[in-house]
Amino acid sequence: MKMTDEVVLKPVIRMNLVSMDDLVRMAFFNASRNIGLNFIAFKDNKSKKWSIGYLWGVAGYYDLRGVPMFFSVDQVDLPDDALFVKYTAKEKENWGYSSATNDPTKWNYLPIIRLADKPSFF
Repeated sequence: MKMTDEVVLKPVIRMNLVSMDDLVRMAFFNASRNIGLNFIAFKDNKSKKWSIGYLWGVAGYYDLRGVPMFFSVDQVDLPDDALFVKYTAKEKENWGYSSATNDPTKWNYLPIIRLADKPSFF
């Protein structure tokens, strides 16, 4: 590649899920099989609601670099003190927001990272 060649990011493929239940279940399953995962969230300027989800790649596409995917739910009310999503399925499936990782024996936690703006590759 020449110094003058411009790198163009391919857009991420957005997979909007039906509910936060589906998003949380999928995220924790993927995080348990791989090395961690972060939820990312950005606010819609018009509705003031949040889109929350996580980035994932499907290997073997785009010259073996992977297809970038964003699994998400839109129009979410995200509490100001929500720093983590906590999840358990030990007795029955349950999840919620948390400001700390207080009980790591009952719950699994994934951090929520709030972005200042919607990423340009969407």
